[in-house]
Amino acid sequence: MSDTVDTQQAADLLGVQVSTIYAYVSRGILSPLPGQPRSRGSRFDRNAVAGLVQRRKRTRAGTFELAVQTQITRIDPAGRLFYRGRDVAQLAATERFEDAAEILWGTDDSTTWPLMAEAIDPREVPSGDRIRAAILSTGLGRHDDFPTAARRSINAAVASLPVIGTESTGTIAEQLWPKLTAQQPDPQRISTLNAALILLADHELATSTVVARATAGTRADPYHVLLAGAAALAGPAHGAASGAAYDALIVRPELAQVPAGFGHLVYRDTDPRFDALIATMEPWAPQVVRRVDDLTIAVRRVHGAAPNVDLALAALSIAAGAERWAGEVIFLIARLAGFAAHAMEEQGQPLRFRPQADYIGDPGTGTGAAGPQ
Repeated sequence: MSDTVDTQQAADLLGVQVSTIYAYVSRGILSPLPGQPRSRGSRFDRNAVAGLVQRRKRTRAGTFELAVQTQITRIDPAGRLFYRGRDVAQLAATERFEDAAEILWGTDDSTTWPLMAEAIDPREVPSGDRIRAAILSTGLGRHDDFPTAARRSINAAVASLPVIGTESTGTIAEQLWPKLTAQQPDPQRISTLNAALILLADHELATSTVVARATAGTRADPYHVLLAGAAALAGPAHGAASGAAYDALIVRPELAQVPAGFGHLVYRDTDPRFDALIATMEPWAPQVVRRVDDLTIAVRRVHGAAPNVDLALAALSIAAGAERWAGEVIFLIARLAGFAAHAMEEQGQPLRFRPQADYIGDPGTGTGAAGPQ
């Protein structure tokens, strides 16, 4: 077998048209071998083409491959999470959410957290949308750096929610609790909510983080970056996924398919954030934890699927006496910290979030004539 291939052979190996090979060459994705006579056309190193074939393979239809160097969050082979080298489960057990946010940002400026925004008159709109509106209004006319914008936005997000219980001051978790439930808080409950905020503050390159990071790459101001990420979180397949898991815990579903709150693209087995959050609930919500355990055992038996953090968020919402939207609110407020960290890291990078497209539609006739309507 020859060590080189011609243009048609390269196209065949890659499963594309010859015109696509020309596009690859012009964009520097594939380089022809030097010193080839024009009359013979371009030839390519077979190994280089094979390498491109491997890079183009998709783990599932419709995704694109994208790797970004990051110093923020690491997921080790055992599935443990680390924020800048700090074990997240340990942080959740010992630190405030504010401290975890400062770790994500690589700063140590927790004394500036009392940047309280004015409370927004609550409207008859979903809580997540109140938060997104609060982020936008907080940023009007401001030119803050990312940590300052994130602190202001997190405070504004909490302030935008109507009080259900007894209003509280103090940490973000202490302020947020009465915005989620009328249940009287105690140190164990606040500790669980604080742990949830820390565990959800970042998760490598989740979809919404890619959106925030891509927006930061356009040099958008910090508030628009945070808003972009927050908008991507709104979907029921991402930030709002705990709502369906909440339903599954309230009314046990038929197990014809894997219910919400189980399975994760990153983890082969249990999401470590699930274990860490559920462990904090055992002392004060044992009945809810038993309900979670019963569902988890049944789903494992039927489908072999492991629980994820959405199920733990749903369990927290139920144990706290909160509505199904509470998990989305916790997720959204927490992830603002991660969005800011990734946006800070993206500064100075070229505009690079431009994944390659492989056209699979009608190639057209090239005549300009309209086809059948």
